[in-house]
Amino acid sequence: MVSVIVLWCVVALAALPCLAATVVVALRFRPGAESPVTVDGLSVVVPIKGTDAHTESNLDALFASRVPVPVEYLIAMESPDDPAHEVATRVQRRHPDVASAIVISGPAGARMGKQHNLAAGFAQARYDTVASIDADVRVDPDTLALGLADLGRPDAGVAYFLPQYVGPGRLGGLLVALYSNYYYQLNMAALALSSNAGFITGGLWLMSGEARRRLGDLSRFGTTVSDDAAIGRAVVAAGLRTILIPRTVRIPYENLGLGGGVRHVLKWLTLLRAEGLPTYLAIATSWHPLLVAAVSAVVALLAGVGPTPALLAVAAVAALRWVGALVLHIRAYGWRGAGAMAWLPVYELLAVPVLFARGLFSRELTWRGVRYRIGRGGTILSARPLTPDPS
Repeated sequence: MVSVIVLWCVVALAALPCLAATVVVALRFRPGAESPVTVDGLSVVVPIKGTDAHTESNLDALFASRVPVPVEYLIAMESPDDPAHEVATRVQRRHPDVASAIVISGPAGARMGKQHNLAAGFAQARYDTVASIDADVRVDPDTLALGLADLGRPDAGVAYFLPQYVGPGRLGGLLVALYSNYYYQLNMAALALSSNAGFITGGLWLMSGEARRRLGDLSRFGTTVSDDAAIGRAVVAAGLRTILIPRTVRIPYENLGLGGGVRHVLKWLTLLRAEGLPTYLAIATSWHPLLVAAVSAVVALLAGVGPTPALLAVAAVAALRWVGALVLHIRAYGWRGAGAMAWLPVYELLAVPVLFARGLFSRELTWRGVRYRIGRGGTILSARPLTPDPS
């Protein structure tokens, strides 16, 4: 009897973070009262390197945005030889009435390529209020307008959107989507909705003119691979808020086989590991209650607990995990891609132990053809160009 009680106590403690995150998202991920849009205009910078099958249509959708203030689009890349230059030029020709420019940033060197391009774009921005959007993000016509409304709060520093990976796609893309959609986004969204969190998610964010003035030169964020976290921490330190907008943007599945998907998730886990061992271990356990429950059940069985209590404990946590995923779809994602929830037990019980064990010892990552060695907080210690990353 004592062993059964211990089993259920361990499982309950493991499930508590997932339950709390689910409740927070269920109650708080909903539109509030909109603030009036008071800015003079918006400069949107698209940092880009290379293209994929969705780049051109994503840029077309961005240029078709309905924004209540003057807007300009600055597509920033390191070289005019980048295939993105030809794509961007075609998009400009199809939208001659939209203010836009291609910004050539030059080689990034030892800096993070995305932030290097953003800094070059921001340097040419016409307006104080700026936005950054990744080239793989798909927006709706009113997305930017909603962002500006949330940025209208007097204490707003950065407002950002929750991204959702949507399929169909290959197995590696599904692996990336499972990690991002149901684990990272659930827990980080709950944290952002319940506190002034010192991070943002970098797919699409807007920064107020006041934040730009307080933060100063934004190019300094190019010295870290964890640029999203660095921006969020700097905004909070400046006495302003990071605001999660209760709306999602879409990203198509990464075109990756299983090996490529593993490498992609390991990039993110390397960044989590750079936040320190206690943080990494806390995330590994608190984000994966089903894994903890399964391990606890096996230990309980070896200790003589009957199979019924052990199986009930695992089943209860599995049900909670699916409830959390359902809440995300109801509140944030809609029902597109909901079938991926069927893979959650497979991901958590098979992929998570391997991925997090490997990430525990990872100090380097390859991103956009550059190999970075990183230190605490994702600070770039060294960077060297490689042949294109196969993932």
